[in-house]
Amino acid sequence: MQAAQAQTDNKLVAAIQNGKQTLLTELYKRYEKKVYYRCLGVVKDRSLAQDLAHDVFIKVFANLHKFKGTADFSFWINAITYNHCISYLRNAKRLRFDPIESSTDQIDDGDEALTEKIVRDLQITHLDHLLKSLPHEEELLLLMRYQDKMQIREIATIFNLGESAIKMRLSRSRARLAEMLSQIRTNEEE
Repeated sequence: MQAAQAQTDNKLVAAIQNGKQTLLTELYKRYEKKVYYRCLGVVKDRSLAQDLAHDVFIKVFANLHKFKGTADFSFWINAITYNHCISYLRNAKRLRFDPIESSTDQIDDGDEALTEKIVRDLQITHLDHLLKSLPHEEELLLLMRYQDKMQIREIATIFNLGESAIKMRLSRSRARLAEMLSQIRTNEEE
């Protein structure tokens, strides 16, 4: 088993694809926490994240024969994880509104810092709602780039597109999100 632990992900996957099914356990050990925390980052619910992570591994193992090894395995499993979680949220039509953290201090007219925090939290809630209303690919691109801080080349590899195409799509997605946020602000001012 020591030899399996020393193998790169791509070599480990290639060995599994060549019939060494016992190595699935090693692959699972390498990614179980990463997949769980990625799911938790999207759904913000521990129990649901565990269920989704389990489902992701079922998909990964069922589709392992489709992995070509042209990119790092971690990119491939991240894409599956994102797609599964976002699909779940869309199908469940769940809109996540994170609670605003309460403060032990009483709100008074002079507490500008707390007021600014409340406004920022409300803006984040609007942004979260708007992000979920974007087309699936745009939401996924923005999450990958800004939540997970993935590099453009990594995203391009996952989507099998050129870096310039990813940059253009990110630019359009940001512009659409900004326009939607501007509409909300305009409606609130009226």
